[in-house]
Amino acid sequence: MNGPGSRTERTVMAGATGAIEGPPPSEAAPLPEGPSRQGDRLRGQVVVLLPALNEEGAIGDVIDRIPREGLRSLGYDVAVWVVDGQSTDATMDIARGRGATTFTQTGAGKGNAMRQAFTRLLSRPGTTGRPENRFFVMLDADGTYPPEEIPHFVEALEAGGDVILGSRLRGSIADGAISGLNLAGNRLLSALASLLFRVPVTDVCTGMWGFREDALRRFGLVAKGFDLEADLFASACQRRARVREVPISYGCRVGEAKLVPLRTGVVIAWRLLARRFRRSRTDPRPTLPASKAMREETS
Repeated sequence: MNGPGSRTERTVMAGATGAIEGPPPSEAAPLPEGPSRQGDRLRGQVVVLLPALNEEGAIGDVIDRIPREGLRSLGYDVAVWVVDGQSTDATMDIARGRGATTFTQTGAGKGNAMRQAFTRLLSRPGTTGRPENRFFVMLDADGTYPPEEIPHFVEALEAGGDVILGSRLRGSIADGAISGLNLAGNRLLSALASLLFRVPVTDVCTGMWGFREDALRRFGLVAKGFDLEADLFASACQRRARVREVPISYGCRVGEAKLVPLRTGVVIAWRLLARRFRRSRTDPRPTLPASKAMREETS
């Protein structure tokens, strides 16, 4: 395992059945956050996605810590989307106050939320209009994952990666941030994923990911809940995406945890097994027409 300051990466070859479902076109547009150019030339756009459910204690700090200026100095426009799971606290108000675009899912579950958000975002062009120049970085909004590490994900994507996983086990974990049971379960699930898809991975349950747009468009996601990360990994492997891990730090959560470890572990294992051994009869389009039930808002 590499130390906390290590920046080494592992490159592995990894592709998907199923389909991404999600929201329809909306008149509301993502909130622009100013120009980002290197010289006079725009390189691309980084879209930061923050899935959230009642995270009023952490969401403001997480948004504030996104290194917008650093990304802009690299030539990237920055857009921040809070993907809301129908919060009942002040999460959405705080996000809007920080200038983020807010996006409310229909139904329940992290997998449903992110599939809907991905489809909404992929239905519109990025700043440059070129898919290869738009990167997506997803991290949980509970304060555990480091927004400061986003430029390292961008660097790994620039270097040719299609899908980037932030590995806590190759980085550093704060005291008390993860229980012994959860750590053991994560190691077991990562070993299972590596065995099933013949792609080595140390932290398949990580909540921090990066994607190239052209790679994300090839995925067919089916997850509804906390099996999202397993679904993402399986999709990347089945589509033979170039998968890399970068070490990250992991901090203590702000607020109450929402997953039940044992039950969630079983769901994740089932998703890995189902994606490996159950193939659909047809190969559906990666992106399906949208449902009119979605709501998108801007601050």
